[in-house]
Amino acid sequence: MREAEKTRIAKSPIEDKAVLCEAYDYTDKVSFSRGMRVELDNCVMLFISGTASVTEKGKCAHPGDITAQSRRTFHNITGLLESEGADWHDVVRTTCYLTDFRNYDAFNKVRNAFYVEQELAPLPASTCIEARLCWPELLVEIEAIAMIPRDRARLASGT
Repeated sequence: MREAEKTRIAKSPIEDKAVLCEAYDYTDKVSFSRGMRVELDNCVMLFISGTASVTEKGKCAHPGDITAQSRRTFHNITGLLESEGADWHDVVRTTCYLTDFRNYDAFNKVRNAFYVEQELAPLPASTCIEARLCWPELLVEIEAIAMIPRDRARLASGT
């Protein structure tokens, strides 16, 4: 089958430049989208790429401070979700990356407080992994997957 004849699932990038710069705005170009919106029959899946304590100017916010970086990371993901009309109640899974598991208790304290503030129940499925991140000053990065009804309004598109 030729490429033009293949049926594809509708997808589009997710972005929120108010809280987080886009990958193509980095000095050294990187090849990824901040997230991807995948449209299925009656639902939409939002795949949020690994997100860290990065500013709208593409700089690390709060180098060396796991608590502040964790808060900024949740803030950035919140902005990406909101740009698609979603929130943390729509998140079904997270994958959390820490550069040092000695920071786990501090990270988990921020995550627990954030989830209580969001009044999440049930909590998202989650995995936490110790890993080296793309910038040495980053201490935490989180990926998220959310599901929303297909007719949920996208704030980014103004609908």
